[in-house]
Amino acid sequence: MRNNEMASRTAPSTANRHGAPGARAVDRYRRLLLQLAASAQAMVLLPLRAVARPSRTATPAATAGAAGDGRHDFDFLHGQWQIRNERLKRRLESSGNPGPGDWEIFGASQWCQPMLGGIGNVDDFVSDWQRPGSAERFIGMTLRLFSPESRQWSIYWAGNHDGRLEPPMVGHFDHGTGTFLGLAEHAGRPVQVRFIWNQVSANTAHWQQAFSPDQGESWETNWHMWFRRTDEQGHLLHDDGVIELRQYTLRPGRRDELVELFEREFIEPQEAVGMHVIGQFRDLDQDDRFVWMRGFADMQVRAEALNGFYSGPTWGRHREAANATMIDSDDVLLLRPARPDSALPHSAERSADAKAATSKGLVEAGICHLDAAADAGFLARFEQNMAPRLRAAGAEIIGIYITEAAPNTFPRLPVREGEPVLVWFARFADVDAHHRYESALLADGLWNTAVAQALLDGLRQPPQRLRLAPTPRSELRI
Repeated sequence: MRNNEMASRTAPSTANRHGAPGARAVDRYRRLLLQLAASAQAMVLLPLRAVARPSRTATPAATAGAAGDGRHDFDFLHGQWQIRNERLKRRLESSGNPGPGDWEIFGASQWCQPMLGGIGNVDDFVSDWQRPGSAERFIGMTLRLFSPESRQWSIYWAGNHDGRLEPPMVGHFDHGTGTFLGLAEHAGRPVQVRFIWNQVSANTAHWQQAFSPDQGESWETNWHMWFRRTDEQGHLLHDDGVIELRQYTLRPGRRDELVELFEREFIEPQEAVGMHVIGQFRDLDQDDRFVWMRGFADMQVRAEALNGFYSGPTWGRHREAANATMIDSDDVLLLRPARPDSALPHSAERSADAKAATSKGLVEAGICHLDAAADAGFLARFEQNMAPRLRAAGAEIIGIYITEAAPNTFPRLPVREGEPVLVWFARFADVDAHHRYESALLADGLWNTAVAQALLDGLRQPPQRLRLAPTPRSELRI
């Protein structure tokens, strides 16, 4: 990675690279690998100015064999990625926090593959960004090499602006976070450089770069790279181990305003930093209610993704407009799939057109408020006694979730903690189909008996049922 200009690897969302590099890319790899390998070998012989290096303490896992010594720490990066870049335009020039206008945002695409039997990897990327004074898109390449002796990674960067290899960044991962340190020059003066890798999951990762002009006493973060894995068609891959069901009470008459703003500005930027915007809806029974769902790989990824979005330039730019439409945004249920096979199905590709025809379909969210955690017994009773009656009445149940009991990892956004629930999601072809379903439930003695029994066995009140109409760009739709 380049320390003082690109200083990390990008990769554009708009670049049309939907598979492994072709023959030309492979040839480029071969040429550059020879150059990089030779340069890297020479580089380690050069005396470096003193800089603190992260040290890896020997542990039983590390000394037990190669599997635990750190050589697989970058395995998560292999494959194809789409990357959102947030780059500070001017560095080390302000004592305050950068504002939304101080960042430039652009996309990039990247392909990373292992080499040397797994103790190295190489990636190439093509960005949407142009260096000042250049008419060409910035293209770069990173070589990472692992030393079994020191159990450290060395990261070398080269770009198409000068074809030279940068001095290495050196470090390792500890408890899921990678820290790498090096030296560079900025505006004619030496600076320390720090890379941090975190938010690593099967389909997400986050890289950030910071400079220190005072030997590590203070650091200014000047670059974020938000990695999202893509399939061969360039579609984002999602892993929704945890979801939020968010119900917003809005100021009278302002729901359409928020829907338009949300679908224009907030979907792609949230997904770029590690979330999955599952769907957004108008509540058919409350004109001033907006309901939406988003997913995360796990609670740690949730914390880092939410911090990335709500501390980033997109939310900073549109926060006031969004908040002006809201009375309450704290009605949030944190949920996880009740069973491994009970998560919401993958939906069709989201429409890019906010003016697309609204789906006639309808999604029902049924919320059961409970005395105790659902998996203490209520879940089994729901599956045995209640779910069959919902299906018999005409519901296509597409997901069953229960409360995620882990502490809220992003306290800045409150959730309804300590309120155990079971939530089912069902879809219907249209409003008329849902009316028929409601009528069938009302006339179903077995359903009424199941609810009455559930009220004696942990259900605190009859299930709350939300009728939700997908907005034009909702991914979850009929």
